[in-house]
Amino acid sequence: MDFVSVTYLGFLLLALIIFYTIPKSKQWISLLVFSILFYLSFSLKTWIILLVACGISYYYVTYAKRSRSGLILSVVLILSLMLCFKLCASDLGFVVNLGLTRFAVLLPVGISFYSLQMIAYMIDVYRGKTKAEKSFAKHLLFFLFFPQILQGPIPRFDTLAPQIFGGHDFDEKNLRKGFYLLIWGYFQKMVIADRCNIVVNQIFDNYLLYDGFYVLLAGILYSLQLYTDFAGCVYIAMGSAKMFGIQLDANFKAPYFSVSIKDFWHRWHITLSTFLRDYVYIPLGGNRKGVVRKYVNIMVTFFVSGIWHGLGNHFILWGLMHGAYQVLGQIFAPVFAFLSKKTGISSERGLGRAFAVVRTDFLVMIAWIVFRAKSISQAIMMIKNMFSHFNPWIFFNGDLLTLGIGEKEWGLLVLSVCLLILVGLVHEKKVYFTSVFVKEPLLLRWFVLIAFLMVILITGIYGPGYDATQFIYGGF
Repeated sequence: MDFVSVTYLGFLLLALIIFYTIPKSKQWISLLVFSILFYLSFSLKTWIILLVACGISYYYVTYAKRSRSGLILSVVLILSLMLCFKLCASDLGFVVNLGLTRFAVLLPVGISFYSLQMIAYMIDVYRGKTKAEKSFAKHLLFFLFFPQILQGPIPRFDTLAPQIFGGHDFDEKNLRKGFYLLIWGYFQKMVIADRCNIVVNQIFDNYLLYDGFYVLLAGILYSLQLYTDFAGCVYIAMGSAKMFGIQLDANFKAPYFSVSIKDFWHRWHITLSTFLRDYVYIPLGGNRKGVVRKYVNIMVTFFVSGIWHGLGNHFILWGLMHGAYQVLGQIFAPVFAFLSKKTGISSERGLGRAFAVVRTDFLVMIAWIVFRAKSISQAIMMIKNMFSHFNPWIFFNGDLLTLGIGEKEWGLLVLSVCLLILVGLVHEKKVYFTSVFVKEPLLLRWFVLIAFLMVILITGIYGPGYDATQFIYGGF
């Protein structure tokens, strides 16, 4: 059952009706039942794998929660499950030669997300930061809560558990705010991400035919596609949860307005970044054991991030690139500070900030090309070809119309991205766009809601014969 479907909306509506018509003490049971049904809609086999992983984590926090060796064994078992299935889904040579790819169909939906969730929970219980949940049903619900099981965000037990286990009164404001988030998520996914996907696939799948500004365009559009696809899913998840009165953690904070790679990772996939910080970087020693050790810890942390995204060499290189970006940024920080002082140009304001944002986005885009390519050799060739030809006339002579979308489609994409930037600027001012609308008169709020619905219905990439592109991060 995909988020982008009428079936899901009907499922959500039914879940809401039952949730608010039963006693508050039983509401968590309805969430568990609907979460199980939601997950079973994907595969019975992957459900069994999830139960095994939940069984491992439950056994540890219930019977061996003070055992360090038990913690290590439990973490290794859950990581082994995740890595084995991700290995079968990879295109590594020995995997293909051994025929292990036939097991890729067993790759459980959301395994990368709930695996990290389980590991964080077990470690927090071991550290005494979190109290173990004795009920297996509630333990299962924490990991299976259907709005966040597909792609996160990755919640912490202390934040999510009290909300999903406690009762909630019906609140029209929660329903309305959730609906806005839902609509904004569908807009990003169907109007922007799936439209970018057409051009990105055309260029990346035929990369030998394109060079210069074509590759630059593909890199920019993939950066947009990945963000709006992933953020769109998270907004749908947050909106769905909000309708139940449950607040999921924010996962993005206008990441393409970042002034450095370090700043980018404070804004992009925030729950993954905090997981890596709390359970990889700090346990390795963080910045407490000298500068060299700090740089090594940064590289190891981003190596782990690359492995988490996939077992292909290009994913690992992508992670190491971001690690190197951060290390080099810190090494040259005194130089940048000196130049800023001498020139009076600051990355915190004006043209200096604009330059820092463009520089950061360009570095991120280069890494995204590596991330999207099917191999390191393809990525290197595309990046090399991007700089080897100067052909800006493609933006004016009609060549863009050969990439899969027409003139009106390009116009719509540009307008949609402008709206995305506007909303990002609102976020930068610390005023979230839902707050802007909920304070307005009822008639205006409904006008905005209906307008967004009409835009999605009219301009979304769907229709007869169209199969909505699956959320990209669903594959991780």
